[in-house]
Amino acid sequence: MAKPKTYIVTVEKNSNYCGEGAGGAQFAQGKATITSERLAKWFKEHDGYKVEEVKAAEEKEDKKG
Repeated sequence: MAKPKTYIVTVEKNSNYCGEGAGGAQFAQGKATITSERLAKWFKEHDGYKVEEVKAAEEKEDKKG
């Protein structure tokens, strides 16, 4: 079974936000770590959020070659 992808969601206009966001995402200092692709898509489709996929350390090493 494939390991779920991990995403970092950042609140663009409130870097100090702490609390619960859509889908139960827990924000601390304006950032939340999630593993739901569906929820990551929701944040991407709504203004005010930046979504970045976290790459596994081994994937980064493979690309360095």
